Amino acid sequence: MDEHLLDGRVGRRKFLKRAGLVGATLPVAGGFIVSACSGSAAPAAPATVNPNSVKVPPPTSNATNVSRSDTPEQIDAGHKKGIEDFLKNQTTPLTKGKGMVELAPRVENGVKIWDLTMDEIDWETVPGKLEKARGYNNMIPGPTLRATVGDRVRINVKNNLTESSTIHFHGILLDNKNDGVPYVTQDPIKPGASFTYEFTVPNQGSHMYHSHLNSADQVNRGLLGAFIIDPKDKTGWPAYDKEVILILNDSLLGFTLNGKGFPATDAIVMKPTEKVLVRWMNEGMMYHPMHLHGGTMKMFARDGYLMPQGQWYDCDTIDVPPGSRMDCIMTVPNPGVWAFHCHVLSHAEAPNGFFGLVTAVVAQ
Repeated sequence: MDEHLLDGRVGRRKFLKRAGLVGATLPVAGGFIVSACSGSAAPAAPATVNPNSVKVPPPTSNATNVSRSDTPEQIDAGHKKGIEDFLKNQTTPLTKGKGMVELAPRVENGVKIWDLTMDEIDWETVPGKLEKARGYNNMIPGPTLRATVGDRVRINVKNNLTESSTIHFHGILLDNKNDGVPYVTQDPIKPGASFTYEFTVPNQGSHMYHSHLNSADQVNRGLLGAFIIDPKDKTGWPAYDKEVILILNDSLLGFTLNGKGFPATDAIVMKPTEKVLVRWMNEGMMYHPMHLHGGTMKMFARDGYLMPQGQWYDCDTIDVPPGSRMDCIMTVPNPGVWAFHCHVLSHAEAPNGFFGLVTAVVAQ
């Protein structure tokens, strides 16, 4: 489990006891109004898309055994089982495969070098559900890359897919030849072929890398990852104790958070006194207003650009549009297990309980 998400394994009994849940019933997410945090950095309106131009199956929910004819007892039992499975997942992962593992570069002549492969993989998003997916280095999301402004970096890419692809470094202000758009800035990387991107990192921020060929399929099947660019000087940044990266996706693999759907998502464990930097990234094709129970998120940057300190604002629901990155400082002052979920409720909850874009913050 990612060290940013869990500082060590937490025994299930101990987990429940710390959360005050032994002998108690977990509260579930409620409400039916979709609300979004407002502020100076308003999300852009969604673009108009010709429905005939993209052939993508409708999103799957990751929910199972959903039926409007379920009895009240069956509905309650489904919700309870989901919570129990989620708690088990925090000590013994319910699914195979771990994504977003940070990849340390090797350094040659002052250049930071990463080797990436594009792979056809079977990926388990929720227990027992294998999806025909695509990933970098056989994982979803792909390895997290981290550099500092001014670094010289090189990314060697080998295409093991059955079709061509490219990599676009989303949000990084590169020279044109490294933009990764087929037949605009480069030829496609054919199956079996390799390609090298090399550039000097120009701008800070929470950025992404992903396919830019047949992207409605390739990105939504998992060809995506985080590229974190640290500034040389963090003057003007808010203080924080640790960070988490949360990548949203939808459509072909269902609603996923860091490549998994509830109950296979990771909890975020923190102390009530801690400040956690959350780097939000939406690689999907839908809006996801993410709602935090029991705490607040202070928005301070969007798409890698710091907002003036006088424009930072607190909210408990943050709208993350497709392609956007949002940085916030999360605080949860009261101990307990707090639901954290998309407030488009059809992305998060069904008659048999939570699914998809749901996790929890464990303040202890």
